[in-house]
Amino acid sequence: MIALTPAQVHAAINALPSMPAVVSELMVQLDHDDVNLADLARKIGVDPALTVRVLRLANSSFYGLKRQVRTLDEAVAVLGLRSLRNLVTTAAVMDKLTVNPDSALAFEAYWRHALGTALCARGIATRKGLDPESAYVAGLLHDIGRLALATLFSGPYKQVLERQAIDDIPLVQAEHATLGLDHAMVGAALARHWNFPESIRQAIAEHHNTSQTELDTLVMVTHAADALAHALDFEGAQNAMVPPIQQSAWDRLQLREEDLRAVASQADQGFAAACGMLQ
Repeated sequence: MIALTPAQVHAAINALPSMPAVVSELMVQLDHDDVNLADLARKIGVDPALTVRVLRLANSSFYGLKRQVRTLDEAVAVLGLRSLRNLVTTAAVMDKLTVNPDSALAFEAYWRHALGTALCARGIATRKGLDPESAYVAGLLHDIGRLALATLFSGPYKQVLERQAIDDIPLVQAEHATLGLDHAMVGAALARHWNFPESIRQAIAEHHNTSQTELDTLVMVTHAADALAHALDFEGAQNAMVPPIQQSAWDRLQLREEDLRAVASQADQGFAAACGMLQ
């Protein structure tokens, strides 16, 4: 066992740079649609890497424009607030947590599962009359602790993944057995460091355990979306375990099988477009 102490984890996380101000602003305004897009374009323009990503996505084949988008103002108009918020959040996390090439964590597969979970979370939230954008972001970031561990503690986390494969056990179990903690705990600490909203932090912290009655409903949505995304195998993993949806989530969300089928179909249809953010 290679135990990581909470002090070690917090020290490594606190050494990470802060999120760009534009990301923090968009996270705080998740449930608002009255964001000033011109002001948002100006703030994105301060970050060259983010500017390139936004322009690239606006000019991607998915939008099928006959003319090239050359300015951020045009790109913001093309993408719209929802796509822009998701792109900015994804790009910022990618830039802050870049997994080493020799890491055992498959970077693209990780993000494919994250995007699939985000789409499933949005679908579940929409059908249940909850805020779809908060659900999308919670789904997108639910496993961010895995990314942090693979980035900050690549050697120990490689042993976690090896143990999971050899013993054929759930990832959280392999993490506890190897490190003495799990990615949900690390993700919650990272969410706190980056000043994510409390509802998002709780969804990250508790998405594997929905038994506490006082949990925000967003936790239940994220948990169910994670299980559904594993079942749909967006990441393309071989012999991947599909975790069950816990009874507490079924009860709180009043989920029906037809709900999940509809959400799965919608997520599957939107997945290719969502992957444009990985370019």
